[in-house]
Parts: sequence; C-alpha cells; structure tokens
Amino acid sequence: MSTQLNTELNAAQKLIYTRTNISRAYQGFDDSEISGIYLRDDNCIVVRTDGSEQVYAREVIKVAFTDYTQRLKDFFSYLGPNYRGPSVWHNNAYVLFKGWNYSHALGHLTSNAKLQAHWADKFIHVSDTNKVLHLLQSDQTDLGHLVAPDGLRLPNRPLDFDRDMEADESTPVVAEPWCSCGSYQRQLSNVSDFASEITGFKPWCIHLSWFNKYRELLCKRTDARNASPSGTPEKCVAWWYAPPVDHISDGRFVLLYTNSGAQAPLSHWRTYKPKEIFTQHDAWDLFFNMMDAGYVPFPGTALPQLKSAIKKQ
Repeated sequence: MSTQLNTELNAAQKLIYTRTNISRAYQGFDDSEISGIYLRDDNCIVVRTDGSEQVYAREVIKVAFTDYTQRLKDFFSYLGPNYRGPSVWHNNAYVLFKGWNYSHALGHLTSNAKLQAHWADKFIHVSDTNKVLHLLQSDQTDLGHLVAPDGLRLPNRPLDFDRDMEADESTPVVAEPWCSCGSYQRQLSNVSDFASEITGFKPWCIHLSWFNKYRELLCKRTDARNASPSGTPEKCVAWWYAPPVDHISDGRFVLLYTNSGAQAPLSHWRTYKPKEIFTQHDAWDLFFNMMDAGYVPFPGTALPQLKSAIKKQ
C-alpha cells in the first residue's frame, strides 16, 4: 500500500470522517479491523489491518455528519420535571434539561432526575457561568446544558459615566447560536478547519435543533389559543405520556380531544384514533397537526377531570 497521496486528518476532519459517520453514510460498512482513516483528493480512504484500502466519497460522509449533528430528537428528550421546558437563565441563555424523567418508567427515580427537581428553580440564582456548567454537566452530574439560540450575551462591562451611554456601552452579544454541549464546543474550537471542509459551515447541535422546534411549538400554540373568538379555546387536546418500560422499547403517547373547552367533563372527550399506538416519536407531528386543525394542546395532568381516563388507556 502506498500512503504518499494519503493525507492525515486535522482536528475537524477527525470528527467528520469517523467510523460511525462512515457507517451512517454507507449502509453495511464494516467498522472493524481498521488501521487508519485518511483523505485523498475527494475521497476518504479506509485502510484495513491487512493493508487493503476502501474508497468512500467525502461529500457523502460530510452530509451524514451534518444531518446527524443537526437531527431533531423526540419531544421528551429535553423536558425537565413535570414536562418543564427550557428555563430562562442569564446572558441570553437558557437551561435545557435532559429528559431523564421520560427515558424509562423509573426514570424519575434516577439521581439525575432527582437533582433536576432540586435545582430546577434555583439555577436562576446562580449567575456564574462556570458554576452553572459544573452543576449541569460535570463528572458527577448530567442534568442538561446551557443554550443560547439567539447568541450568548457576554458579561456586563462596567459603565464609564464619563462617556456617553451610547449603543457601544450596551452589553455585547455573540450573535451566533451557542451551546455548552461537547459537540458544539468541539466544533467551535475547530471552526476554521470545519469551514474549510464543509461549505457554509456553522457550529450546530441537537440541542439547538430541539430548542428551535420547541419555541416554534410554543408560538403556534399561542396562535391557536388566540384564534378563538371568545379568547378561551373550545377545540382542545389533552395528552399523556407513559415512558418505556426499558431502554429499548418505545413509550406510549395518548391523546383525547374535545370541542367543548379544556374544562369539559370526561363525557365530552374522545380518544384520538384509539386503534393506533403512538409513541414519543410521533409527538412533534401530532402536536403540529392538531394545532394546524385549530386544537390547543394541554398536558392531561393539568386537567383533573380526565384523571380516570388515562387509567383506562
């Protein structure tokens, strides 16, 4: 085997041309017995332990990397205790919880879920970024991340009262979306190499994808509520989620709907498509479909008159 034309990977390329990303790009790829991965012109060269080479198109692997990095995870992946969404923090950032409570039926008993419940309303009182990050994602905790989808606001600078308080004295903002997760930070640390490899590259991660989708959902829910002439929506959906019994099964997502308002008695509610089984992977589409039809979603736990209904599902 001649390696004269093979190029060693830089830091960004090592994150793009991995065994797992090649597997995502090429179904059936054998990720065993590999002695090295290199680049040659427009190709990625996989060298096997027996000295043989396999050639794969770089562009296909780059697309697989981008798609995976920007993928949208299910609705429950980043909800905190009691279906809590992202919590406003400081510096234009939010605390985004990991969905420990919904990972499996006993998820609420895990140490991380209990710590989330303990800290959920306390993060706002900790203004130091390093302290919050240590609480969220240290070696002992894995509670979530800080995300700033509209750019991270940098710490306030001292005011100089001898100068005019013009716009340049305002708190500076890093305009690019930002996340504290390892994936985003690795991209940020090697952004120039990534930009050289992928046209139009901007750092991104699954947490930013999820946050933007969740914000879109909240905006659409507000529009659906405001569309009611009386100000109180009559078309409503109540939903429940039962986490999976283990880490390989799916959970169950159940919906009831009514045209008589959220406070309607149980007799006015009907199960949506009772013969179908919905899971966490259906939640995003179901939420947006119901709102497109003018229905406003409510967590079933917020409607006590429906408590007995979920026991029958």
